[in-house]
Amino acid sequence: MTKRSSKVWAKTSKNTDSQWHPLILHLLDVAASADAILSREPESTRNRLAEVLGTTWEMARPWLLLLIACHDLGKACPGFQCKWKNLTELDVGKNPDTDINHAFVSQIALAEMLCGKGWPEDLADLVADAVGCHHGSRATPSTINKLSGNRRALGNVDWSDVRNEVFESLFEVLKPTFIPTKSTLTGSDFMLLAGLTSFSDWIGSNENWFPFGTPDDCDDPKAWLVKRREENAERALNQIGWQPRAPLASETKTFEQVFPFPPRPLQQAITEAVINIQAPSILLVEAPMGEGKTEGAFFAHLRLQQQMQHRGLYIALPTKATGNAMFKRTLEFLQNQGIDRQLDLQLLHGGTLLNDDFQKIKVTNIFDEVFGGNVRASEWFTSKKRALLSEYGVGTIDQALLPILPVRHQFVRLWGLANRVVIFDEIHAYDAYTGTLLIHLLRWLLSLGSSIVLLSATLPPAFRRDLARVVGGRIPEHEVKYPRLSVFQQGRTPSQIHFPADSSRTITVQIKGISVELADMRDSLLAQLQNGGMALALVNTVQRAQELYSLFGYGKTIKGTNTSIGKRLDNGMEIYLFHARYPAGLRQVREDNALALFGREGKRAGAKILIATQVAEQSLDLDFDVMASDLAPIDLILQRAGRLWRHRREKRPGTQPVLFIAGLQGDKPDDFGNPLWWSSVYREDILLRSWVLLKTLSAITLPDQIDFLVQDVYEDRVAIPAHLDSRMNHAILEEGEIVAHRQQAHAAIIGLPDDASWNDPARFTLFDEDEPGIHKTLMAKTRLGEDSVITIPIWPQDEFDAGVVPDFQQAKTWFMCAISISRKAIVGRLQKLGRPDGWQESPLLCNCFPLLLNVNGEWIEDVKVRLDSELGLVYETKENV
Repeated sequence: MTKRSSKVWAKTSKNTDSQWHPLILHLLDVAASADAILSREPESTRNRLAEVLGTTWEMARPWLLLLIACHDLGKACPGFQCKWKNLTELDVGKNPDTDINHAFVSQIALAEMLCGKGWPEDLADLVADAVGCHHGSRATPSTINKLSGNRRALGNVDWSDVRNEVFESLFEVLKPTFIPTKSTLTGSDFMLLAGLTSFSDWIGSNENWFPFGTPDDCDDPKAWLVKRREENAERALNQIGWQPRAPLASETKTFEQVFPFPPRPLQQAITEAVINIQAPSILLVEAPMGEGKTEGAFFAHLRLQQQMQHRGLYIALPTKATGNAMFKRTLEFLQNQGIDRQLDLQLLHGGTLLNDDFQKIKVTNIFDEVFGGNVRASEWFTSKKRALLSEYGVGTIDQALLPILPVRHQFVRLWGLANRVVIFDEIHAYDAYTGTLLIHLLRWLLSLGSSIVLLSATLPPAFRRDLARVVGGRIPEHEVKYPRLSVFQQGRTPSQIHFPADSSRTITVQIKGISVELADMRDSLLAQLQNGGMALALVNTVQRAQELYSLFGYGKTIKGTNTSIGKRLDNGMEIYLFHARYPAGLRQVREDNALALFGREGKRAGAKILIATQVAEQSLDLDFDVMASDLAPIDLILQRAGRLWRHRREKRPGTQPVLFIAGLQGDKPDDFGNPLWWSSVYREDILLRSWVLLKTLSAITLPDQIDFLVQDVYEDRVAIPAHLDSRMNHAILEEGEIVAHRQQAHAAIIGLPDDASWNDPARFTLFDEDEPGIHKTLMAKTRLGEDSVITIPIWPQDEFDAGVVPDFQQAKTWFMCAISISRKAIVGRLQKLGRPDGWQESPLLCNCFPLLLNVNGEWIEDVKVRLDSELGLVYETKENV
């Protein structure tokens, strides 16, 4: 290697102006990091990376390390060297252009050099593109064209020679021995290479792990690579918690060896099905609540991980609350596996500060080794861009969907999800937009070598047809009856297995229609609780929940963790309120209280009523004797009914579970618009069909009738009476919005992995939804709906100063009071007021808006908005959900 090449710098010290790191050494550092990462991956990951170049791992490894090393090759140009000092003494011209992206220079140079080695041109261009986008986004064709002719940036022929010298030095060290003949890359090929490149660069660029070398070290680049690989790269991966991706179970285990009970029929069906799965697949489990779907999914993960060398698990849930509940179960599951190595488990949503279980295993100075044991949450993975790199994770579906949206470094997130088992729970909870994104994500996951487990209590047949299309198949004309397990594998006819539900859990729920008047709902529940019992009132809007709570009148405040959580009436009955419009910390207290009182081991003395919105509908293990629910789509009514008599009890206050449905009384349905606003929450046509169907029923037997009822509504088998024709026709015309939402989802993604649609480098890169100061049109959306903001209630005694940057403790205290608001008028007003200058410098508060309150809890901008200790955030006028 020439002296001039060894004087090309890649990095300079943050602490001193005289220290710098030679380019060739930095490139080898990143190659060493990539090699160390891949050595800790299972063989299946390495083989999948080899497929990128169409060969075996042994043949692909030298090329892959060379390609990744060349990520910063473009730093050998005047446009970059003159950003600090040109140490090479090469001519940089009169006015070098330093306003360039060196990674795109790398892309141009690497493509030329690969073609010079005999690579197919299209393959060389795409591989160079994957390496060149390691700073987060791809170069557009016009950017590459302009840069290619920019001599002020790229330099003269001497600079081109230097880049060739560096490349040839790398080639001599790594010694690739074959020329790839593969013509192009698939979408998943591209994302895997791009993701690994960025990940390796993040590791190899850390000065603490990879101290700077000197020009003399460039004399023996091979020795440098060996040392950095054996010492620095290994130490770096150990420090961030990137352990070898070995299966949880070193040998095949039976279900009884994993769990302290024999498998139920659902779990037995999964056990038998996964034995025959030898390629990435989709398992869809449709079964009633309480049949053990979660344990079945955990066991499927163990078997699939072992059989196909999958490298971890991610569990996606619809909400933060359901994510919290699943995190606790996942942590317990991992701790019970008898592992003898460290596992990393991350919680991926915006409320991790409020989750005690996560904070206890987080590797900081407060890490609880007794509680966490061998399961930890490494600090390095808590960054939102790196979280999916962790071996195990639980979070919202939004984190899983972002990788297929055009956000910066989405390919790193895809790398994190590749070759894993990914479980999606409560998949019936998504609308047309998010549901369509989910189907596209499944395509990507399969192409990346991942297996998927989908869990749901109720699903319309159209969803199974969509899954069959993902693998190029069709569902059977006559499907097996519910409950069922469906297996979808690429190129194979989907198979289905029926398994019996637990007969001891079969219940018949009595259906009683009541009016939409909240007084009717209150009186119906009171009549059922004269001898005690646990009741749930589940309403469709926060406003109705607050009004129903107030309708019970005065009661003595019930305290929980220094805050009000409910009230005790004069007759001893306890009333609790739980919805999403409380400050985050107080909402968590109310969620914990609901689980403590109404959960499996709840204290069931006396009479208690929980008034809640949809936050109590999913995943939380709650058990009630009687329920009143607002009308909702049939699948959600069934989901809610599953909270009745959920667990075996020696004593219940009645002889049969009762479900009151508000809006089911009378000969015609109420207007679902103002003032109920139900049609703003659910589709009007589905509500109408559900109303007509429920009017014919005096009771529902669960789980026997679940499948038939869902098919009747969603397959349009409900005969609509003539007097509702006009209303239904109008609702059907509005279904065009559903089609539009699906089309919006089709257009939102990065493309599909198995056609040319993914390869659009000119696609505009969007920002994450929580990026501060970004207009909504520039944000990637995982869900549709009204714009929302995160607001922090600020009281007069807080001594708020907009210009002061809060310290971490103050910022954390305020952040734990956050409330998400979507009311249009309030959101617009807060956005107009803007975020405080001081908060914009705070990592916790940079996305938040202060809600300045007076001593009465009223917003100083609009006193009709107030924060009430019992009711939460109240809008005094009727809300438009």
